[in-house]
Parts: sequence; C-alpha cells; structure tokens
Amino acid sequence: MSAGTRIRELLSMVRSAVIFWPLTIVCTLVLEPISLVAARLDKTGRVQHRTVAFWSGLLLRLYSMPVTVTGLERLDLSRPRIYAANHLSALDIPVLYRHLPFQFRIIAHRLVFRVPLVGWHLRAAGQLMIDPGSVALSRQALREAIRTLRQGMPLVVFPEGERSPSGEMLPFRRGAFYVAIKAQADVVPVAILGTYQAFPIGSAHLRPGRLHLIIGDAIPVAGYTPGEVGALAERTQGAVAELCRGSS
Repeated sequence: MSAGTRIRELLSMVRSAVIFWPLTIVCTLVLEPISLVAARLDKTGRVQHRTVAFWSGLLLRLYSMPVTVTGLERLDLSRPRIYAANHLSALDIPVLYRHLPFQFRIIAHRLVFRVPLVGWHLRAAGQLMIDPGSVALSRQALREAIRTLRQGMPLVVFPEGERSPSGEMLPFRRGAFYVAIKAQADVVPVAILGTYQAFPIGSAHLRPGRLHLIIGDAIPVAGYTPGEVGALAERTQGAVAELCRGSS
C-alpha cells in the first residue's frame, strides 16, 4: 500500500469516527421516539415502517452510498411472499427498508434485540426473533413467521443466519424454507452487493460507495413438501448466487 493510499484510508477512518457515527447517533435519537410512539398509535405498523424507511434512506445518503435497484418490475404484491437475501453487512437492513416498496416483517437474531434503540424498535414493531442456539425460540419464531404470512404480511429473511465474515455466501439454513412451504408463500431471491466492501463485520469504518439491490424471479413453492425443504433452500441459494454473478 502506497503512502498516498494509507493517508486516504486514514482520513476515511477519521471521517467515520468524527462525522458518520456521531450523526448516525443523532438521527437515531431523533427518529426512535417517533417510531416508538407510532407503534402505540398505529396498529397497522405503516407509520413506523415508513419512519424506519426514512431513517434508512437518511443514513445511506449521509454515508454517500447510493443504491442501484434492479428487478422492481418482478414484484407481485398481490400476496405475501418470503424475500430471501444474502447477508454481508449491517447495511443490508437499511438497504432493504429504504428500497423495498412495501411493508414487511423481518426475522432478526436475538442479539440484535439487545442493542439499545434498535432493539426497542424491533420489539415495538413486532419483528420476529430467532436464535439458532435455542431450539425452543427458533420453533416459536417459525410458528410466528407462518402466522405472519397467513395474515398477509410479507417476510424478509437472511437464510445464512448471520453476516458473512468473508464476503462469500454462507450455506442457507432451512428454517425460512420450511415456513415458505407450510404457509404456501413463494420465495423471492434477493441479492445485495457492495455492502461488505462498505462496512464489513467487525469494522467501524464506513467506506462510501455504490450499492446494488437485485430482485429475482419468484420461486413457486407449490409441489414442495416439508421433506423437500433442503431442495428449496439450495434452489434459492443458487438463484441468489446467480443474481450476484450476473451483476459483476
């Protein structure tokens, strides 16, 4: 790494520490009370969802991370579906909230619910909690996910279960696909690109850059049985990987 590159990297890290993160905290402190009040007054969740979508867009603009969205014309909002996305970074959630044009529920890891402010929002919004280390909690989350879909609310899931530490896609876990088959909700593959380079796991350094959200063709679940959950998971992972390759 040249001296000039090292200096630019250092200045970028200082920008994250001095500008990006303090403004992130301010934005969150301002909008979080609005989100919590909306959760009490609007039982449909629409106002709270729009508040989070606004917060997400605000942060992406602040970080100078424009998002190119491809495949919106493939969306069919006439019935609830499961949107299965790869998981590279904490930025994936703001990207989805800002650019998916519909209200949804999201399944988040139990540890995220413990984060101040963020966890409060997730609980107030009725988001679903899952813990791969707890069989009881995971089963409860799957039951709630099936009920959510049957009530007409779409779900967003990260089938890898955690953020990729290397930027390479992890194997898709089967829980979300069991939910899809039981609820007879088609699965939509979603690819997110650029967020790993912008904000990898374990880093506090936000690197401005263009991100990409790609929505694929829905995968029908009709004909799949609970015994074929693995096949549906593999098919979906292959579809997400193909979307990623097609954008490069």
